[in-house]
Amino acid sequence: MRTLWQDVQYGFRMLRKSPGFTLLACLALALGIGANTALFSAVYGVLLKPLPYANGRRLVLVQQVARASANPNVNVSVHELEDYRRQSQSFNNLVEYHSMNFILLGREPDRVQTGVVSSNFFEALGVKPLMGRTFSPEDEKPGANPVLILSYSYWQKNHGGDPAIIGKAFKMNDRMHTVVGVLPPIPQYPRENDVYMPTAACPFRSNPQTIQNRSARLLRVFGELKPGVSLQQASSELDTISSRFSKEYPENYRNIKGFGVTVSSLQDVLTKQARPFLLILLATAGLVLLISCANVANLALARMTQREYEMAVRMSLGAPRARLVRQILTECTMLAVMGGLFGLLLASIGTQLLSTFMLRFTTRAHEIRLDSSVLLFTLVISVITGILFGLAPALSSSRRVSSHVQTGGRSIGLSHARVSLRSTLIVAQVCISFVLLIMAGLTLRSFAKLQSVNAGYDAENVISLGLPWNFAKYNDAAELGRFEARVLDRLRELPGVTSAASISGLPLNNATPSPQPVMIENHEQDPNAPKPEVDVTSISEGAFQSLGIALLKGRDFNRDDTTEKPGVAIISAATAHRYWGNEEAVGRRISLDQGQHWLTVVGVSGDVKFFGLDREAMDEVYVYSGQNPGTGNVVVRTTLDEQTMGDAITRAVHMLDPEQPVTDIKTLTEIREDSLVNTRVTSILLSAFAGLALVLAATGLFAVISFLVGQRTREIGIRIALGARTSSVLMMVMGEGMRMAVIGLCLGVGGALIASGMVKSLLYGVSTTDWITFCAVGLVLVGTALLASYLPARRAAQVDPMVALRYE
Repeated sequence: MRTLWQDVQYGFRMLRKSPGFTLLACLALALGIGANTALFSAVYGVLLKPLPYANGRRLVLVQQVARASANPNVNVSVHELEDYRRQSQSFNNLVEYHSMNFILLGREPDRVQTGVVSSNFFEALGVKPLMGRTFSPEDEKPGANPVLILSYSYWQKNHGGDPAIIGKAFKMNDRMHTVVGVLPPIPQYPRENDVYMPTAACPFRSNPQTIQNRSARLLRVFGELKPGVSLQQASSELDTISSRFSKEYPENYRNIKGFGVTVSSLQDVLTKQARPFLLILLATAGLVLLISCANVANLALARMTQREYEMAVRMSLGAPRARLVRQILTECTMLAVMGGLFGLLLASIGTQLLSTFMLRFTTRAHEIRLDSSVLLFTLVISVITGILFGLAPALSSSRRVSSHVQTGGRSIGLSHARVSLRSTLIVAQVCISFVLLIMAGLTLRSFAKLQSVNAGYDAENVISLGLPWNFAKYNDAAELGRFEARVLDRLRELPGVTSAASISGLPLNNATPSPQPVMIENHEQDPNAPKPEVDVTSISEGAFQSLGIALLKGRDFNRDDTTEKPGVAIISAATAHRYWGNEEAVGRRISLDQGQHWLTVVGVSGDVKFFGLDREAMDEVYVYSGQNPGTGNVVVRTTLDEQTMGDAITRAVHMLDPEQPVTDIKTLTEIREDSLVNTRVTSILLSAFAGLALVLAATGLFAVISFLVGQRTREIGIRIALGARTSSVLMMVMGEGMRMAVIGLCLGVGGALIASGMVKSLLYGVSTTDWITFCAVGLVLVGTALLASYLPARRAAQVDPMVALRYE
C-alpha cells in the first residue's frame, strides 16, 4: 500500500505538470463514463432492480390468450377467475384488477383513473400503505360502505400531501366514498392509477349481469406463486384448467380460436416495452466509451513518448519494468476516476431526462436514480476504463525503454510498432463512429418519413378535449345523448369555432386497437377462416368536417338519425374495398353484434391512421353517437389559439353542468407530435452519441497527424530544402490521415450492416441497408477526416527548412 500511495502521489504531480493533457483526457472520459452511468441507472432501475414489493420475485400476470386470433390477449371474466381460484394449486393468491375513469367531486370535478381490485390485492403484492390501511374482506361484501385508497402521486398532486386525508369523504358514482389509505410511491401496473376501490364499490364490476356472464371479460389477473412453483408449471396448470372451459361452456368460447393461458413474471411484463430501447442506448453508449478510451490512449501514447527519457533514467537506477508499468496504469486509472467524477455530474442530468422519458414505456421509470449500485458501477467502469486505455501505452513504453537501456542507445525514436498502434486506434475510432452515425442516420431518416406521412385527417387548428361522462348522473342513454348534443350546440356558438363534434377515440392518441367482429350481409365466408374484424368509432354529425376527413361517397350523419330510426354507419374506403371490391358499398348492411342489429352503410370516408403513423390504417366503421351516446372526446376546429379557446370551452361546459370535468385540452397537432416522441427522442439520443463519437474520432485523427508531423519535422524540412512543393507535402501528410480514415470506413461498413439490425424495429420506410444513409455518412466522415488531416498538413507545409534542420 505504501508503494501504491507513492505511485498515486507521483502520478498526481505528473498530471498536474500536464494540465492540457489532463483536461482533455478527463473531458473525453467524462462524456463516455457519464453517458454509460446515466444509461446504466435506467437499465438497473427498470430491468435489473427487484420489484419494490415484498413478494416481487413470485408475482406473475395471468393472461388468457386466443393464440389463433389477430388480437391474442383475452381478459378474464368473474366466473373464469373463480374457476382458477378453486382448481389451481400453484398460487397463494389470485387477485383481480381492472381500471376505469370515474368522476370524483371535491373542490372541483375531477376525472380519476380508478383501479378496481380484490380486497387482498395489496396483500398479494406485499404492499403496505404509507398511511391508513388497505382493503379488508368486509369492504368487498355487497352493500359495504364505499372506500378509496389514494396513490402517492395523486395524493401529492391533488391534495398537497394532506396528512389529514384519511377519513375524508368524496362523492363519486353518486355515492360518498371514504379515504382509508394512501399508497407509498411504488410502480403500478398496467398503468398509473389515481385511486383504488374494492370490487363492491364499482357499479360495473358489482353488477349482477357482469358477475353472471361468463363472457363479460373485463379483468386482469395477478398471482403470487407458491414457493418452488415455476412459471412453466403454473402456466401448464392453468392452461389445463382453461382447456375444460370450451368443453363445459362451448357457447362462450366458440369464437375464441386457440384459447389458453400464459403466466408471465410481473417484472418482465413491467419492462417489456422499455427493454429494447434501453439495451440499444446502452450498447451505443458503450461504443462511445470505447472511442473515448481509444482517444485517451492515443493522447497517453504521445505523452509517453515525451517521458521515455525519464523512464529510461528510472530504469537505469534500478526500477523494474513492472514498476514502470504500474506507475503508468496508476496515472491512467487516476485520470479515469477523475473523468468518472465529472461524468457523474453529467449523469445526474441525463438520469432526470431518462426518468421523464421512460414513463412512456414503464411505470418503473421513477426508480431511475443514482443510488449506491449505480455509484459502484461508475467506480468499477472508471477503473476498468483506466486499465483499458492505459495498458497499451504502459506496455509499449516500458518495452521500448527496457530495450533502450539494455542496448545502451543514445536516443529513443519513433518506432514503427508505436505508429501502427496509434493508427490502429484511429482506425477503430473511425469504424465505431461510422457504425453509430449509420444507426443515427437511419433513425433520423425514419423520423423524417414518419413526419411526412398522411394520416388521413387535417390536424391544423383543431383542439381536442376530454369529456368523461358521469354515468351515475347520466345513467340513461337518451339523457346522455341529449346532454352531449347540448354541449356541441353550445360549443358551435362560441366565437372562433367553425365546427365541433364528438368522437370516441382521437387519432394517434396512443390508444390500443380493440377490433370487433363484423358480419357482412350476404357475404359468404369460409367457416374455418378468422372472422373479419374492424375498429369501431362513435362520432357525431360534423366529425368529418371538424377532423378534415374526406367523405368520398354518400352522406354524413345528421340529427334525423335518431334511435327510433334504423341504425346507420359510415365505413372507411379500405373496409369498402375489402368486402365489396369495386361494387357500391353505400346501402349495404353490416352487424357488430352477431346479427342482432343491422347497420345500413350511408357513406364511405377516407382511411385514417388512428393507431400510429407507422401502421396501416385499420378497417374502420363509424357509428352515430346519436344512436350510441357517450363518446367522451370533443374536437373543435377554431381560428383562435389553444389557451383562449380552452378557457372558453371549459366555461361553456360548466355553464351547462358545473360538475362536468373538462380534461386533456390539446391540439391535434400536439397529439400527432406526441405520437412521434419515441422516434424523435431515440433519434436525438443516437445522433448525440454519434456526433460525440465523430468529434472524438476527428480529434484523435488530428492529434495523431499533428504528432507525426512533429516527429517528422526534420524529414519534412529536408524535403522542402530539396525542392518539394507545398502541395506534395500537403498530399503526403493528408494521405496518412486519409489512409487511416478509409480503412476505418471500410471496416465500419461491415460493422454497420450488422449493428443496423439493432434499430430495425424502430425504422419506418427505411431499409437497414439504405444507400442514401450510407453514402451521406461516408461523405461526412471523409469530409471530417480531410479537415482533421488538413490542419496539421498545412502546418507541415509551412515548415522553415533552416529551423527544421536545426530541430535536433
